[in-house]
Amino acid sequence: MGGVRRYRNGRLAAVLAGAYAALVVLLGVVSTVILLTVPDPILVTGVALMIVTFPLGPLVWWAWDAVPSGLADPVLLIVVLTAVGVLQAYLLWRVTRGPAAEG
Repeated sequence: MGGVRRYRNGRLAAVLAGAYAALVVLLGVVSTVILLTVPDPILVTGVALMIVTFPLGPLVWWAWDAVPSGLADPVLLIVVLTAVGVLQAYLLWRVTRGPAAEG
């Protein structure tokens, strides 16, 4: 049976991916709170979220124009950008962890 696998750069990869995921989630939560509580918000955190989630974030932001206006809720956009960022954090971990360590 398989145990816990160790990777050559596992700890560093986990720290990098975890820090990136934490930043993305923080920006997503702050952006959502601002959208839900501030009348006429200027969403600098939303733009920061889009930039931090590069390369997929700007693609989502750009493609959001194709979403029908009835579904184009800004909170949903923030949720999608946050999900994309968490996906990228997972991919960052997968890429940076390196091969499984021997032994």
